[in-house]
Amino acid sequence: MEKKDIKDMSRQDIKEYLFSIQNFFKKSLDEGKDMDYILDNTTILDDFEDYLPEEEYPIFVMTILNGFKSEEVISTLIDKIEDKIQLNG
Repeated sequence: MEKKDIKDMSRQDIKEYLFSIQNFFKKSLDEGKDMDYILDNTTILDDFEDYLPEEEYPIFVMTILNGFKSEEVISTLIDKIEDKIQLNG
């Protein structure tokens, strides 16, 4: 999966990127890869640590790994990401 620079993304781009990451994990699991193997061999989720508060990061990980597409959860995560991007200017 190709990593992208989050800070240069629009809200819609971030949402689509989150869904593409979910699809990447689902496809990898469907191909028979172990979750630990996938997590050990990718840094895609790590890129979001800089953009999410510590208390929000586990929610983000669960949302991605479980393929949750709840508009409320995704919007809240994107809000937090955008807040951090604006804060860092």
